[in-house]
Amino acid sequence: MKTPLATVLAAALLAPAAALACGACVEDKIAATYDYAVVTKATQHGKVVVFAETRSGADPAKVERALRAAAAKAPGVEPASVRASQSPAALSFVLDPHGNDPQRTLASIQGASHVAGLELVLLKVIR
Repeated sequence: MKTPLATVLAAALLAPAAALACGACVEDKIAATYDYAVVTKATQHGKVVVFAETRSGADPAKVERALRAAAAKAPGVEPASVRASQSPAALSFVLDPHGNDPQRTLASIQGASHVAGLELVLLKVIR
């Protein structure tokens, strides 16, 4: 059985588009929670924006809710800046860098989330 040329051509053209935002690369994970206005305001005021990948086998909706709540209460984090995504699994927030370290803040959020097996991995800090 021959495959129509149009079908093969359509598949070839659509394949690259499907790979553009697969969630596997760092840029996709950052883009999932990136907010231009939040980043601009933070950097203008001497604050940093922290982007992290969330790794967990738990229900993504549960993880997202737990992370939003825990991050909003973390010392140095601006609660209104917290962004979380289920797919790709990511978290971002504005952090006052004076006396607050991004890695320690992520560890604090991870513990306060009470999600078993959750791991937060620092992806990028925008200053």
